[in-house]
Formats: sequence, C-alpha cells, structure tokens
Amino acid sequence: MAVAAVLVLLGVTACQDDLPTAPAGSSGYWSTAPQTDDQRWEVLRKVRAIDPCALVPRIELAKIDTVIWVDVREPDWCEAQMGSTESGKGTDLSWSLFVAPGGITPHESGRTTKIGAITVGTVSDLDANPDHQGKLVQRNCTVSASFPSTAAVMLFVTTPLGTEPCPVGEAVLPTLFAQLDKEPAHGTSPDTPGTVLLGRDPCAVANDLGVTTTVTEQRGWRCSFRYRDDDIEVEYTYEQEKLVVEGEPIFTINGHPGYGDPDATDFASYNAIVGPVVPSPKPESFLGPNLPVVNVFGRDAAVVEEVLRRAVALFPAA
Repeated sequence: MAVAAVLVLLGVTACQDDLPTAPAGSSGYWSTAPQTDDQRWEVLRKVRAIDPCALVPRIELAKIDTVIWVDVREPDWCEAQMGSTESGKGTDLSWSLFVAPGGITPHESGRTTKIGAITVGTVSDLDANPDHQGKLVQRNCTVSASFPSTAAVMLFVTTPLGTEPCPVGEAVLPTLFAQLDKEPAHGTSPDTPGTVLLGRDPCAVANDLGVTTTVTEQRGWRCSFRYRDDDIEVEYTYEQEKLVVEGEPIFTINGHPGYGDPDATDFASYNAIVGPVVPSPKPESFLGPNLPVVNVFGRDAAVVEEVLRRAVALFPAA
C-alpha cells in the first residue's frame, strides 16, 4: 500500500499524575461475574470500547526504561519498545485486552497468584523450557490476568540476557488494573490513532444477515456464527499490506477492495481493506504498513465471500 494517510490522533492522555501506586481493579465492575446474556454482551462492548495503550501510559513505561515508541498492533493490542531498538538489547512490552469466558489456563510450569478477585499467571521462558538455559539470545515472559467478569489481559515481555523479564510485566499490573477501572475510550492515549474499525461491532454483519449469535462464542474483535451451513468467523483487525493483497481484488464495494480465492475448497479466508493506513512510529517492514481489515473465515468460499461483501457494505465509502 503506497497510499499515504494523515489521521488525527484522538483525545489526550488521562491525568498521569493521578496514576496509582497500589494494586487496584480488584473490586467493582470487572470483578463481578455476568449472570445474563445481556450482561455478557455488555462486557464485550466495554472491552471493545477500551483503548489498550491507555492501560499502561507512557509515564509507567518510562519507569522501565526510556520509551522509544508505542504502537497499536491491533484494536485490542498495544506494544512499547524501551531502551534500545537493537536486537536483544532493549525491552519490549506488549499487552492485549480481550474476553475469555473460561479464563486463561495457567501454564503448568508457571506461577499463579491472586490480586483481589483477579487471577494472575506468570511463566518465563526458562520456567517453560529449563533446558534452554545458556541457549537464549534474550529473555521472555508471559503474564496473564483473568477477571470474574470474563475480561482478560495478556502481557508479553522481552528483555536482554542477564535480566529477569517477569518482574517487568508484574510491575505494571497495578497501573493496568486501575486504568481498566476507568474504562479509557479509544483515543485516550496519544499513541492510539483513530481508525474506521474503532467503535464498530464485528457481529454487525450477523445482525444484517438475520443470524443469531451466541454471546459465549464471541471474543472481542471476533464474531463467530453459523450461516448457510457454514461456521463463519468475522474479525476486525490491523493487517500488513502484503498479508492481505494478493493480485487484483476479486471485488470492490464502496471503494474497499476484497481479496480471496474463489477456488478454495477445504478452507476459505477472505479479506477486505476498509480504511487508510494505520499510522505507526515503527520503521515500515517489508510486508508493508498496517491496514484496517475485515477478515472472514469459513469452509465454503462462496459463503465466505457473501459474508465479506455484506460486512464491507456496512463501512463508509472510501
């Protein structure tokens, strides 16, 4: 995608002098289990409405090391690079907010603790694979947090050799929980660009098709449903250009090109670009810039294409 886009970053940062220093988020909305389907849909709507980058503001990241850049990888996923961009030298922290009705299964080699009603799981690279001692070029850790509300957070930490990565992820949890309680809207963080996907419901196309969706099958920015005897999954995401564009588009709706393989037999994956480039502070990779994309997956290519066409038609014209 050679298209250049100038997007205005929405909103401003929350008052960062008021960030907490003690664990928070262990009471209130996120620690209350939903009892009805309406309440479960509400959790999904709230999760989709939250700005992930606002959950760990730059003032908190700066406690780890000098912040080089903060970037939105997906509508629910933020990443920060600190210290250095040289391979194996800096600290990379990324985090994602989503819905996990069954919680997150802890790693058998990891550590599980409780912060109020929140279940926190921590596992490092050497916890999972002790035989990798002496073979690593950097350190890695995964930290998870599961809330009774079915909301969940995953943090992924990479640090240089000679450091322990898990304390980095664990240290930002109090701030993350407190920020989550504030439910910061997209654009609260200055690092979050506005895109056409934000504020939209991936299940909108199912409603348009007259299909009933089951709330327990949904995962934030994905919607799963049965249509014309096919199990369909619709995803709103940011995807690098070369992972989407394959030759000429098979259709264009409202100025949005759609790509896919009509001859697919066992599995079909169709994609459509529904907006301009998502601004990023990172150097562009050989795969091209990120684009706001609607993905549709299923078994029957004709059904998948139909669903994608209907989904794309719900977006404003380019």
